[in-house]
Amino acid sequence: MADYVTLRRGRNALSTATHVILNVGLAVATTVLTVVSANWVFAVLLVFLSKWRVVAVRPRYWWLNIKANLVDFIVGISIVLMVYLANPAGGSPNFWQIVLTLAYIVWLIGIKPRSSTKATEVQALFAVFFGAFILSLITAQIDPVVGVIVSFIIGYGATRHVLMQGDDHDFTITTFIFGMMMSELYWICYHWTITYQLGRSVENGFITSFAVPQFPILATIMLFVFARGYKSALRHDGKIRIDDILAPAIFSALVMVLMVFFYSVPNFNI
Repeated sequence: MADYVTLRRGRNALSTATHVILNVGLAVATTVLTVVSANWVFAVLLVFLSKWRVVAVRPRYWWLNIKANLVDFIVGISIVLMVYLANPAGGSPNFWQIVLTLAYIVWLIGIKPRSSTKATEVQALFAVFFGAFILSLITAQIDPVVGVIVSFIIGYGATRHVLMQGDDHDFTITTFIFGMMMSELYWICYHWTITYQLGRSVENGFITSFAVPQFPILATIMLFVFARGYKSALRHDGKIRIDDILAPAIFSALVMVLMVFFYSVPNFNI
């Protein structure tokens, strides 16, 4: 029996080490491919290839698996595109590309594998933030209709990811409602863009200035409050209790007030 336990622990340690190595390799490989080729296509293809298990079942389960892995797709593709935009000319990795690679490693190893209720909320918030962030960065290169559609997909996937953990399994309408809210928010932010400057200096050759668009912040806050309100309604027979959403709402309002008054740089596109 002792030999069996030792063997089992050894296998668990080996599988964990393999999981970590493969995921670190995926994050590093996507950055290397992007930097070497000065192109984002190969890295995005690698992200898709890493999800081969989605289609390693009967075709009738493909759509279900795609929806279940939508959050991971959004985060992976968003980070790859952000790595590319951090230095489109290629060459050698810069500071922000290294930071984004580390963020992808943290996602793959520390955040994505968890399955608790709080972990799924964090995963959904990550997907909304990174998805909305990259959408804001490329909004000038795409048609607004495409942006609206992609925003809907991001909102739908993130909301579904959160609500899958609840007791209510009939949440299709709710996910579509939040997807539409994301689309409306993108449309507003497309015409009235506000960025938040988090730094403005250059030290030792590294650019430390970093601007965050308003859209990802608003979208993340909106999902945070929306999920808390929906879960409150489930717990109290369809009624949202103020006590359940008061703290998230106040926190969200304080964040927005802080950003608007101290960091905002408006840019109108009317």
